[in-house]
Amino acid sequence: MIELNKREKFLLQILAAVAGVLALYFIVISPILSLRSRINTEFESNMAKLNQLDKIYGEYREVRDKVSQFNAQINSTRGLTSLIEENAQSLNIIRNKTYTRDRPTITQGKFKKVSADVRFEGVDINSILNFIYRMENSGILTKISYLRINQTIKGRNTYDVTITFNSVTSQ
Repeated sequence: MIELNKREKFLLQILAAVAGVLALYFIVISPILSLRSRINTEFESNMAKLNQLDKIYGEYREVRDKVSQFNAQINSTRGLTSLIEENAQSLNIIRNKTYTRDRPTITQGKFKKVSADVRFEGVDINSILNFIYRMENSGILTKISYLRINQTIKGRNTYDVTITFNSVTSQ
Protein backbone atom coordinates (compact mmCIF):
# COMPACT_ATOMS: atom_id res chain seq x y z
CA MET A 1 0.00 0.00 0.00
CA ILE A 2 1.04 3.53 -0.56
CA GLU A 3 1.72 5.58 2.43
CA LEU A 4 0.51 9.19 2.18
CA ASN A 5 1.94 11.88 4.25
CA LYS A 6 -0.09 14.51 6.00
CA ARG A 7 0.14 17.05 3.23
CA GLU A 8 -1.00 14.57 0.55
CA LYS A 9 -3.93 13.46 2.71
CA PHE A 10 -4.92 17.09 3.13
CA LEU A 11 -4.70 17.66 -0.63
CA LEU A 12 -6.81 14.53 -1.27
CA GLN A 13 -9.39 15.77 1.19
CA ILE A 14 -9.49 19.13 -0.60
CA LEU A 15 -9.79 17.32 -3.95
CA ALA A 16 -12.63 15.19 -2.58
CA ALA A 17 -14.36 18.28 -1.23
CA VAL A 18 -14.00 20.09 -4.58
CA ALA A 19 -15.23 16.99 -6.43
CA GLY A 20 -18.17 16.73 -4.00
CA VAL A 21 -19.06 20.39 -4.47
CA LEU A 22 -18.83 20.02 -8.26
CA ALA A 23 -20.94 16.87 -8.17
CA LEU A 24 -23.48 18.60 -5.93
CA TYR A 25 -23.57 21.58 -8.29
CA PHE A 26 -24.01 19.55 -11.48
CA ILE A 27 -26.37 16.95 -10.00
CA VAL A 28 -28.58 19.12 -7.75
CA ILE A 29 -28.12 22.88 -8.17
CA SER A 30 -27.74 23.12 -11.95
CA PRO A 31 -30.98 21.17 -12.72
CA ILE A 32 -32.87 23.30 -10.20
CA LEU A 33 -31.59 26.52 -11.78
CA SER A 34 -32.44 25.34 -15.31
CA LEU A 35 -35.89 24.25 -14.13
CA ARG A 36 -36.40 27.65 -12.56
CA SER A 37 -35.37 29.45 -15.76
CA ARG A 38 -37.70 27.23 -17.85
CA ILE A 39 -40.55 27.95 -15.43
CA ASN A 40 -39.87 31.71 -15.69
CA THR A 41 -39.81 31.67 -19.51
CA GLU A 42 -42.98 29.55 -19.60
CA PHE A 43 -44.65 31.95 -17.16
CA GLU A 44 -43.70 34.94 -19.33
CA SER A 45 -44.99 33.13 -22.41
CA ASN A 46 -48.27 32.30 -20.66
CA MET A 47 -48.65 35.90 -19.45
CA ALA A 48 -48.15 37.16 -23.02
CA LYS A 49 -50.78 34.70 -24.22
CA LEU A 50 -53.18 35.80 -21.46
CA ASN A 51 -52.66 39.47 -22.34
CA GLN A 52 -53.33 38.68 -26.00
CA LEU A 53 -56.46 36.75 -24.99
CA ASP A 54 -57.67 39.70 -22.89
CA LYS A 55 -57.10 42.03 -25.83
CA ILE A 56 -59.04 39.75 -28.17
CA TYR A 57 -61.86 39.45 -25.64
CA GLY A 58 -62.03 43.24 -25.28
CA GLU A 59 -62.27 43.61 -29.06
CA TYR A 60 -64.95 40.89 -29.11
CA ARG A 61 -67.00 42.78 -26.48
CA GLU A 62 -66.74 46.01 -28.49
CA VAL A 63 -67.86 44.26 -31.67
CA ARG A 64 -70.70 42.49 -29.84
CA ASP A 65 -71.87 45.81 -28.36
CA LYS A 66 -71.78 47.47 -31.79
CA VAL A 67 -73.72 44.60 -33.34
CA SER A 68 -76.38 44.81 -30.64
CA GLN A 69 -76.52 48.61 -31.05
CA PHE A 70 -76.94 48.28 -34.82
CA ASN A 71 -79.59 45.57 -34.37
CA ALA A 72 -81.48 47.84 -31.98
CA GLN A 73 -81.27 50.68 -34.50
CA ILE A 74 -82.37 48.45 -37.36
CA ASN A 75 -85.30 47.06 -35.37
CA SER A 76 -86.52 50.55 -34.53
CA THR A 77 -90.17 51.01 -35.48
CA ARG A 78 -89.92 54.76 -36.06
CA GLY A 79 -90.25 55.73 -39.69
CA LEU A 80 -87.80 58.01 -41.44
CA THR A 81 -90.46 60.50 -42.56
CA SER A 82 -91.96 60.78 -39.08
CA LEU A 83 -88.49 61.35 -37.65
CA ILE A 84 -87.89 64.16 -40.19
CA GLU A 85 -91.20 65.76 -39.24
CA GLU A 86 -90.50 65.44 -35.52
CA ASN A 87 -87.02 66.98 -35.70
CA ALA A 88 -88.16 69.80 -38.00
CA GLN A 89 -91.05 70.56 -35.61
CA SER A 90 -88.76 70.63 -32.57
CA LEU A 91 -86.38 73.09 -34.29
CA ASN A 92 -89.23 75.31 -35.61
CA ILE A 93 -88.20 74.85 -39.24
CA ILE A 94 -91.31 72.87 -40.15
CA ARG A 95 -92.83 76.00 -41.74
CA ASN A 96 -89.79 76.24 -44.04
CA LYS A 97 -90.18 72.66 -45.25
CA THR A 98 -91.50 72.60 -48.80
CA TYR A 99 -91.70 68.85 -49.31
CA THR A 100 -90.79 65.46 -47.99
CA ARG A 101 -90.67 62.70 -50.55
CA ASP A 102 -90.25 59.00 -49.87
CA ARG A 103 -88.42 56.98 -52.46
CA PRO A 104 -89.26 53.39 -53.29
CA THR A 105 -87.67 50.95 -50.89
CA ILE A 106 -85.20 48.23 -51.78
CA THR A 107 -85.55 44.89 -50.00
CA GLN A 108 -82.60 42.55 -49.54
CA GLY A 109 -83.21 39.47 -47.46
CA LYS A 110 -84.59 40.59 -44.13
CA PHE A 111 -83.47 44.22 -44.49
CA LYS A 112 -85.23 47.11 -46.16
CA LYS A 113 -83.50 50.28 -47.38
CA VAL A 114 -85.65 53.40 -47.03
CA SER A 115 -84.83 56.77 -48.63
CA ALA A 116 -86.47 60.14 -48.07
CA ASP A 117 -85.82 63.57 -49.59
CA VAL A 118 -86.59 66.76 -47.70
CA ARG A 119 -86.31 70.36 -48.84
CA PHE A 120 -86.20 73.45 -46.70
CA GLU A 121 -86.35 77.00 -48.04
CA GLY A 122 -85.19 80.12 -46.24
CA VAL A 123 -83.63 78.59 -43.13
CA ASP A 124 -80.53 79.65 -41.24
CA ILE A 125 -77.47 77.43 -41.23
CA ASN A 126 -77.51 76.73 -37.47
CA SER A 127 -81.01 75.26 -37.68
CA ILE A 128 -79.98 73.00 -40.54
CA LEU A 129 -76.85 71.84 -38.74
CA ASN A 130 -78.89 71.09 -35.61
CA PHE A 131 -81.45 69.24 -37.76
CA ILE A 132 -78.73 67.10 -39.36
CA TYR A 133 -77.15 66.41 -35.96
CA ARG A 134 -80.49 65.30 -34.50
CA MET A 135 -81.23 63.09 -37.49
CA GLU A 136 -77.91 61.29 -37.33
CA ASN A 137 -78.07 60.87 -33.53
CA SER A 138 -81.73 59.90 -33.41
CA GLY A 139 -81.28 56.26 -32.48
CA ILE A 140 -82.13 54.80 -35.88
CA LEU A 141 -79.62 53.94 -38.57
CA THR A 142 -79.62 57.00 -40.86
CA LYS A 143 -77.07 58.35 -43.28
CA ILE A 144 -77.03 61.42 -45.50
CA SER A 145 -76.42 60.47 -49.11
CA TYR A 146 -77.10 63.88 -50.68
CA LEU A 147 -76.80 67.40 -49.27
CA ARG A 148 -77.13 70.60 -51.25
CA ILE A 149 -77.09 74.05 -49.69
CA ASN A 150 -77.83 77.16 -51.79
CA GLN A 151 -77.96 80.74 -50.58
CA THR A 152 -81.38 82.30 -51.12
CA ILE A 153 -81.97 85.46 -53.07
CA LYS A 154 -84.36 86.95 -50.53
CA GLY A 155 -82.08 86.84 -47.45
CA ARG A 156 -78.41 87.10 -46.65
CA ASN A 157 -78.23 84.49 -43.91
CA THR A 158 -80.88 82.10 -45.20
CA TYR A 159 -80.37 79.04 -47.33
CA ASP A 160 -82.31 76.55 -49.43
CA VAL A 161 -81.35 73.02 -48.41
CA THR A 162 -82.09 69.68 -50.05
CA ILE A 163 -81.16 66.54 -48.11
CA THR A 164 -81.54 62.85 -48.92
CA PHE A 165 -81.58 60.49 -45.95
CA ASN A 166 -81.05 56.72 -46.22
CA SER A 167 -82.03 54.29 -43.54
CA VAL A 168 -82.01 50.52 -43.08
CA THR A 169 -84.73 48.69 -41.17
CA SER A 170 -85.62 45.07 -40.68
CA GLN A 171 -88.82 43.69 -42.12
